[in-house]
Order: sequence, then structure tokens, then C-alpha cells
Amino acid sequence: MPPGEVGEICARGKTLFSGYFARPDLNAAKSRSGWHHTGDLGRREPDGTITFIGPKLRMIKSGAENIYPAEVERALKSHPAVADAAVIGVPDGTWHQAVKAVVALEPQATATADDLIEHVKTQLASYKKPRDVAFVDTIPKRGFTPDYDALDAAHGGGNYPGT
Repeated sequence: MPPGEVGEICARGKTLFSGYFARPDLNAAKSRSGWHHTGDLGRREPDGTITFIGPKLRMIKSGAENIYPAEVERALKSHPAVADAAVIGVPDGTWHQAVKAVVALEPQATATADDLIEHVKTQLASYKKPRDVAFVDTIPKRGFTPDYDALDAAHGGGNYPGT
């Protein structure tokens, strides 16, 4: 990919790994043309490094635009009132999906949905801003990452491209 573009992170090399045990279908899907396809998205930076964007299957498709949840989550977490945040795609009849933020605020902090949406608009393109914000006590986790399946179930997420 040229600098600034987002694509799937692929790798190859003698020390990478030899495949998944007894899973030929997964091996065929993940290993093509000598490359291991990670299922993760990255952006090539002008200096040649790669910035991790997020999992490929959790990309939100709104209209003709690709929205990467991790990018919107970083913008939300930079607000001083936000302790944690996760972003899901919710089905939308016009745009296929819309961005929904699920946010846990810092103790004693206050912020409205409009405050957080405006904050994201100052950091990202307007089409990436959440249309809706749900406030929760904590973000469910799978290890260190948000449990997106639980968030989708609890907050009406779904309709992801490629699923």
C-alpha cells in the first residue's frame, strides 16, 4: 500500500509460523501466495512503519466509507471525561451501518453524548463520528480488548461487511 493507505497486514518469512494444526480450511484462507494474512488492518506511514488500525472484520461500513473502530475509540479516549470506550456498527437502512459509541466515564466526570460527538469531530473526519453514544459503567472485555460480541448483543450492533 502507498503511504497513508489502509490495508490488511500480511507477513512472510522463515520464522513466521507454519500454520494452524489440523485446520486446512483456515490455513488456505490465511495463507495465500506465500503470505500470511493476519486479518488485521494497518496503515503504511511515510517513514515505512505500519500503524495497527484494528481487526478487519470489525470495520464499520457507512455509505461508501470504511470506519475503523480503533481510530474512533482513540479519539473518544482522549476526552478527559472518558475512562474507556468501544465503538460498534449498528444497522442503518440508508447507510448500511452507523457508528455507535459505548462509553464509560471517569468517576465523578460528566459529559453528554453531544460533547463526545463534537470531540470526535475535532479529531477525525465528520463521517467517522458516532451517531449515538451509550453510557455504561464498564466496557466488557475479552482479555485486554473490548468484547465486541457482547457489545453488539447489548447495544444492537451488527451488519458488518464480510460477516
